[in-house]
Amino acid sequence: MQQISEVHFTTHGKTENRQLIDRYILDAVERLPQQEFCDHAAFMPLTHDAAGGSNVWITVAGDMETLVDHESDDWDDLVEEGLVSEWDVTEVTEDWYEIAGEQGGELLLQLHRVANQATKAAFEEFEIPPAPVDSYPEENAKHPVGWWMVLDTISGHQEYTFEERVEAFLYGIRHKYEDVSKLESPEKAAQQIDECIQSLETFRNEIQD
Repeated sequence: MQQISEVHFTTHGKTENRQLIDRYILDAVERLPQQEFCDHAAFMPLTHDAAGGSNVWITVAGDMETLVDHESDDWDDLVEEGLVSEWDVTEVTEDWYEIAGEQGGELLLQLHRVANQATKAAFEEFEIPPAPVDSYPEENAKHPVGWWMVLDTISGHQEYTFEERVEAFLYGIRHKYEDVSKLESPEKAAQQIDECIQSLETFRNEIQD
């Protein structure tokens, strides 16, 4: 197992999150693993009351004390620029491997890195990200085009079967409802689950007709 730590940068909202990612984060997650003291680095922007407001987190596997010595001057500069209101470091090794398992914890670091590479490509491609499902609903297209296609297309590139892709998406839905239950309310999660069931039942009827 590796030592896993999180660097939390507190910002003022989504706009500042994106500015911080462009200004420092994207470079850091590529640059830091090239140093002897860092094996992996990945990031996640968070804008939610449960996360204490707006934040960007970097998850790091390696010698955090050395990394702080190496990077903290840059972090202080971000605070002086007003891009970040504060930063702090928390070790999460025990929680990381308890949640994901020993092998899963290592794989999770790799998956975060792949996701960050896709995010960098998306930032370069889009000034405004596409809608989750249908970017142009007024066109009434038979095949709505949105961010969901990235997930489905990447899965296709890896040659997962239809059944495997459905299984992955269904677990993703369940995982998000768990987040809704914990971070918002169980009642809201239950309501959204009911809406999802109704939507699937409607679709089942459509394809059987």
